This record gives sequence, structure tokens and C-alpha cells, in this order.
Amino acid sequence: MIRFGPGGNSLSFYNEGHKSTIEAPKWLYEKGLSLYEYECGQGVRISKDTAKKFGEEAKKYDIEVTVHAPYFISLASLEEQKRKNSINYILQTLEACKNMGGRKVVVHPGGCSDRDREEAYLLAEKTMREAVQAAYDNGYEDMIICPETMGKINQIGTVDEIIRMCKLDKMLIPTVDFGHINAREMGSLKTEEDYDRIIYKMIEELGIEKVKNLHIHFSKVEYTKGGEKRHLTFSDTVYGPEFPPLAKVLKKYELEPTVVCESDGTMAEDALIMKEVFMNENR
Repeated sequence: MIRFGPGGNSLSFYNEGHKSTIEAPKWLYEKGLSLYEYECGQGVRISKDTAKKFGEEAKKYDIEVTVHAPYFISLASLEEQKRKNSINYILQTLEACKNMGGRKVVVHPGGCSDRDREEAYLLAEKTMREAVQAAYDNGYEDMIICPETMGKINQIGTVDEIIRMCKLDKMLIPTVDFGHINAREMGSLKTEEDYDRIIYKMIEELGIEKVKNLHIHFSKVEYTKGGEKRHLTFSDTVYGPEFPPLAKVLKKYELEPTVVCESDGTMAEDALIMKEVFMNENR
């Protein structure tokens, strides 16, 4: 089943008087959503007890939980200690996600700096191999690590690079951020065919089993010549991408992804718009 939900809490969550994320599963359920991405972007700071309590609430209200690993992960860093730290951050996020009853952990691969892109990618790939092995060694063989397509030109995370990385192990499934792809490709996603080329390529290279339950991030993203600048809301009429063409492609291939909205402050509201568009497509 396809699920829609926010990455973090919408402004409306707090405007309605809620203070604790523990309250989010019930709030989302009442809105008609069924997914929540817990943000650990600034570090994994949630305690084991709190994570388990959150997981109990999520299970009670049938909210699937995914977790975003810290933003400062750098798989291609020239500093060995930073690469080792990145592996530890992934392990910490896997633990938090497992305690919440989730399986998918989203990971930013990191930047290229001023190096040759292939050289940087190969170092990131090596670090990811080590992270996967560490995950197996620490009992996380039932979890899923989801490397993300990135929005800035100097970041590792093109569609091709994420496909390549996800071929390393069965534990690796892509996070396809269509807002990021559209930003780094200067507005490339406009038609159903534009989305189809990405999904078709992933199915061809990774197999339908991996792509069937893909993890998706979606939001409108402002961009410059360097790629992503900032996330917007669905009310923006200047930048894309638009969700309806993607809904048609998801239906065409009968995919059942988890779809996280990362709009700026209206994540839950815009996730509901996507759900409605998708449901209309399937009526």
C-alpha cells in the first residue's frame, strides 16, 4: 500500500496546540495520513524509551515511521575520522528507527568538494559498503538504508550515482527526491515521460522488487545554477516539480512507495494534496 506523510511537523501541528512529537501519530491519523519521517538531521538525540513510546503511538494509529539520518554525514570525506563518524551516525539512526518500529533510514551521501567526481563517488561507495557491513554486524539486517538523490550540483547523489550505490547490497533502496532532481537538472521534471524515464531506469537496473516499495521525497524546490536553494510549498507557481504526472507513473508501474512531503512548513497539508491526487488517479 502507498503511504503519504510529512517529514517532521507542519506549522499547523504546533498552531493547533501540540508540543510533543509523541502526539504526531494521532494527529496524522486524524488528518488521513499514514506515514511520518522522524527528522534526526541535527543528530540522533531521541532516547531509547522515547523512541519506543513514539513507536507504540505510531503502531496504534497505523503510521509507518521512517527516519532521516543526520545531515552532516559525509561518506566521501577525505578525513578518515569523519567517514568513521558517518558510519556511526548511520548506526545510531538505524537503532532509533528500529526502536520506533520503522525500517527505512534516509542518508545523504555528502559532497564532492573540489575533487574529481568519480574519485569522490568511489570513496563514498567504499564508506557505504563499510556502513552496510557494520549494520549487519550490529543486528540491523532487517533494516533498509536509503541513499538520497541530492539537489546541489556539487553533492554526490545524481540518479545514476544512487542507482549505482544501491546495487551494492539488498539492504540499499533509493530515496528518490524529485524536488532535488528537478533542482539539480534545472527544471527537468515537467511531463509524465520525465518521471517515467527515472522510474523505468531504476526498475531496469535495480529490479522491480527494490523499486516496488521505493522511498520518495517530494516538494517544490527553488534552484539556482548551483542547484537546490530552498524548499517551497505547493502554493508556489514558479518552481516545480508538480505531483500529478508522478502519480500517473506510480499507478502505471503499480508501485507502493512511502511518499514523504518536505514542503516548507506545510508538509502534512501538501502530503494530503498528494494523497488526494493519487486517489483520484486510481478511481
